[in-house]
Amino acid sequence: MEKVIHNIVEISIAGKNVTGDVSPMLSKITYTDKVEAESDDVTLTFEDTKAVWQSAWYPSQGDTLTVKLGNSEAMLDCGLFEIDEIELNLSPDELQVKAIAAAITQTLRTKNSKAFEKQSLRKIAQYFADKHKLKMTGNVGALQKIEVDRKTQEHQTDLSFLASLAKEYDLIFSVRGDQLVFMDTADLDKQPCILTIDRAQMSKANFKDKTAGIYESAEVSSRSVKKNSVTKSAAHYELSKGTATSGKDQLKVSGKVENASQAKAKVTGAVKANNKEKVTGAFTVPGNVKLVAGVNIDITGVGAFSGKWHITSSQHTVDTSGGYITSVEIRKIGQ
Repeated sequence: MEKVIHNIVEISIAGKNVTGDVSPMLSKITYTDKVEAESDDVTLTFEDTKAVWQSAWYPSQGDTLTVKLGNSEAMLDCGLFEIDEIELNLSPDELQVKAIAAAITQTLRTKNSKAFEKQSLRKIAQYFADKHKLKMTGNVGALQKIEVDRKTQEHQTDLSFLASLAKEYDLIFSVRGDQLVFMDTADLDKQPCILTIDRAQMSKANFKDKTAGIYESAEVSSRSVKKNSVTKSAAHYELSKGTATSGKDQLKVSGKVENASQAKAKVTGAVKANNKEKVTGAFTVPGNVKLVAGVNIDITGVGAFSGKWHITSSQHTVDTSGGYITSVEIRKIGQ
């Protein structure tokens, strides 16, 4: 007898398990997981022809929300969220409740201005970790090596400032639970593949290999006001054999640099950040709780596109019509 697999969703609001009460009206739930700074989110869609959600059951913004989804074989704990947005659509009546990861607090999303002088990136990051009562984890050593004379946060949220800081040096930044995480892309790429996905498992897929915006080297200029001179720093990037580029253009890195260590880190990070997007893709498969952002997988059956890939974002959807599906966005490793 063929085994029957049932899709399962568990929901708690403000600490109370409401799965039994809300399931008859739940038409769709979508969980989106991202490897970098953007907040994870979950959206619940309820059929509301009896108008209970828009009246007696109307949720409170800021209430906590926990979600688990999957099937009778495995479940994915999506984490803790806070209700952020409520939307009512009419004819037929339908209420959408969107929540963002509770770790992305209101203070992280508040715009601020602050100047940092003669500090390492690690010290700057530690300031925000202490401010938001978070633990610094990941490749902290990489931050320690980069010294900046001056870095200014100009009317930016702490979240966007940290994200832009990480991107400059090709570091992955995120807030997970009570942790402020900085990781080197190379460290993530070295992780083993957790599973293999074959072409036959994909209901739809897209793969793209581009030459535009791919570089072998980068250069940044720094000006010394005291000496009235310009120093140029460059970095060479070893492309895989046979990799084509858009030409012999050198990537010009914008922004001010004040010393050799910062310049080297910045140009190396810039060319790596550009080139890691050379081969990208996306695919959809039957729901799989193992396909989450930040893991590596092996893809087979797609010719030159077969090989090791990194998941940059994943979306898990359970609805009354299509069951449980997982869609992911990916980039190829070791191009």
